[in-house]
This record gives sequence, C-alpha cells and structure tokens, in this order.
Amino acid sequence: MRKFTFLLFLILVPTALFAQDDDWRRRRAERDRWTPRDRFELTPFIGYRWGGTIFADQSFVFNDDVQVASSPNLGITFAMPLGDSGMKLELMANRQSSELETESGLFEPENEVADIDVTYLHAGLQFPFARSRNATPYFVVSGGLANLNPQVSGVSDENRFSASAGVGVKIPVSDVMSVKLEGRGYYTSLEEESDCSFCDYFYNQDFYQGEVNFGVMFNF
Repeated sequence: MRKFTFLLFLILVPTALFAQDDDWRRRRAERDRWTPRDRFELTPFIGYRWGGTIFADQSFVFNDDVQVASSPNLGITFAMPLGDSGMKLELMANRQSSELETESGLFEPENEVADIDVTYLHAGLQFPFARSRNATPYFVVSGGLANLNPQVSGVSDENRFSASAGVGVKIPVSDVMSVKLEGRGYYTSLEEESDCSFCDYFYNQDFYQGEVNFGVMFNF
C-alpha cells in the first residue's frame, strides 16, 4: 500500500506542476500580446498648429509684424528603440502650409500678406514614464532645423535652429497598431547679429509655435 501511495504521488505531483506551468505560460503569452514592446514605430499624423510671429525689423520684407495663421499640419515620425528601457530615438518631418497675416485689433479682419510653409526636421528622444496594456504616456524632446519659406517673389527660404518639447500618449488597438495623441511646443531662433545688446535682452524676437497631433502608429 505504501509503495502504491508513493507511486501515485510521483505521478500526480509532476502532472500538477506541468499543468500550472502551462497555465502560467498561457497567461504570460496573453499579457505579452498587449504589453508594449521595444519595437520600431512608424507614425503618420495630422494636427493643428498655432503661433509664430515674424517682426518687421527681422525680415526687411514686410513693413509690419506678420503672424503665421493657425492651420493644420501634416507629418511623420520614425522611432527606433534604445535598449529595453522603452526610450526611443525619434526622427520627425512636420510641415504646415499657412498664410502670413498682419496683426489686427479685436474683431477686425486679418490682412493676408503672403503664403508660407513652415517645416520642422527634428531628431529627438521619447521617454515613457509608464507602460501598460492600456496606454503608454511619454515625454519627447527634439532639436534640428526649421525651414521658413514665404511665398514671396525674390525672397529665399531660411533654415534656422529649432527645438521642441512635448507630451503624448500611445493607446494600442492591436498588436501592430496604436493611436497616438501628442501636444508639442516649438522654439526657433531668429536672432540676428546686432550692435544693440539692450534690444536683444528686453525684446525677444524668436519664433514660437504650438500644436496638437493625432497619429496612427504601426509597430514592427
């Protein structure tokens, strides 16, 4: 009887252990199916951008200060994983086709001066601060070039140093696709050499814009 009991014990215990192991593997596979992994990301996006003033004494083209009219923007990002921390190197191209308008008073109609394209070509870093099967919020910082291209006869475009910072969230809808919401602010240096150091200190004439974006992100 003791031998029979011992033999039964040897048969049942490994069977139970293997069953638990299989159940653990199934639960882990289900969890990994939805948990964000460190993969490449390709994200076309559309957004809305506002802000951006070019002052008359900077351009030598316009008699008055002109503002970039708020309008949609289109772009694409490509992100590459850096290790297994979730941090990623991001490359971005982002363009806004808009108009330059002179400033006006309250309820006065805007005076359109010329068309303008504002394009950002940036490289930066994404820093996730939480990751789950439901959402991945992150910070992003970047730097690169801003191309300001007014559609005015005889006027050339300008490339200037630019930087940005923002925050966003990635929401998975399948194993290979997510939606991405992001808000970002841009700084572009328009500083020119000047003998008036007092003017540079008290009258910041750099170029600032903000935008919100919606994208569809493909993981591979």
